[in-house]
Amino acid sequence: MLKDNNRLIFTSLLISAGLYIFIAYFLERHQSIPLMSAYVALFLVYVFLITRKLTDQKFNLLLVGGIVLRLLLLVAFPNLSDDIYRFVWDGKLVGAGIHPFAELPSHYLGMGIPGIDQQLYDKLNSPDYFTIYPPLAQFIFWISTVFTDSVTISAITIRAMIIGAELGTIWVMLKLLKRYNLPRERVFLYALNPLVILELTGNLHFEAFMIFFVMLFIYYISRVNIVKAALFLAMSVASKLIPLIFIPLLIKRLSIKQVLLFSLLTGVFILLLFLPLIDYDLIKGMSSSIGLYFQKFEFNASVYYIIREIGFWQKGYNIIGTAGIYLALATFVLVLIKSISHNGKQNIANPMMWVMVIYLALATTVHPWYITTILALSVFTQYRFVVLWSFLVFFSYVGYTATGFEENLTITFIEYSLVISMAGFEVFKNIKSRRNEYQDI
Repeated sequence: MLKDNNRLIFTSLLISAGLYIFIAYFLERHQSIPLMSAYVALFLVYVFLITRKLTDQKFNLLLVGGIVLRLLLLVAFPNLSDDIYRFVWDGKLVGAGIHPFAELPSHYLGMGIPGIDQQLYDKLNSPDYFTIYPPLAQFIFWISTVFTDSVTISAITIRAMIIGAELGTIWVMLKLLKRYNLPRERVFLYALNPLVILELTGNLHFEAFMIFFVMLFIYYISRVNIVKAALFLAMSVASKLIPLIFIPLLIKRLSIKQVLLFSLLTGVFILLLFLPLIDYDLIKGMSSSIGLYFQKFEFNASVYYIIREIGFWQKGYNIIGTAGIYLALATFVLVLIKSISHNGKQNIANPMMWVMVIYLALATTVHPWYITTILALSVFTQYRFVVLWSFLVFFSYVGYTATGFEENLTITFIEYSLVISMAGFEVFKNIKSRRNEYQDI
């Protein structure tokens, strides 16, 4: 029997479970009204749960709840994303001994490759682009397809591995919170967050693996274990390329000798992880995809949309081809400035979070699941604007219809106006607090 003071939490978890089942098993992403209504309800329950004062029993109940909510999605088809078809396509190519970066998907039609056919090709959301998924992702794609031709079975296989990575992330977060002497309840900012559960476990985005390895990197760099930190950063890069952006932050935290050793080891580990795919095809395909990312793709951006409007006004056309490159260069410069200027005595998650904020603020494409990495890092900081962002970014799904997508820029404007306002307030409050502490000394 549950004690009376635990029943409210248990009831809240049951409500969440029902909402997750409703979204994962009964909705499509173009059904905006029921989807957004369910998400708002989920987030209200989430906010209620993360603001509770927790006894050990309540803490354990929420921890189990976070695991169960993910397991409820195990056999659901990823209904808010169609990336699964590219996962299966790449996995079938790898299984046939074909380099996944070698050619565009259309090249393989009619070649008799098992599992590669017109039906699967028609479901690809990027048939005109080279794949961009690095080796760890490709390995998981292959594992998910090697024994089956069912897309659903492949999705379940990938989800099982993602749930494993998510449980690993929660475990490492708890170790880090203890190490940094921070409240353990902060783990639920991530563990119960609806965006995290729906986008990573539900929609099979590989930020789940990247975040897990980034957490391990933070843990071992905090212990100045150079070898293990380098290994896990390399593994995060082999999941998604983005964590390379964190390396300059070590300049203020390690000696020159340690930074050089870390960089060398990370490079060696990345080389070893990429070795099965390294050849001209990898360079050709990945460079093409990265170039297109910065010069063609645009979704839910902030600074870029302002620059784009200025471009339309002055040039009369979309200037993404040049603006994307300049924004990438600006990101590089600002990350270096942050790396050199940040307080090296802080826990490293704080500047890592701001580096990711810089990256996404200047990006031309900001999908909802991109926010999960910043949310994971924010657990170890005093900033909560990312929680608001994780709520608002989901409304970008409103642009989907049964036949396509058209972004609602009013929603985008509201999203960034509110997030920037809260971030500015929190930064100002933090600066004022530090000034008061300094005056009291």
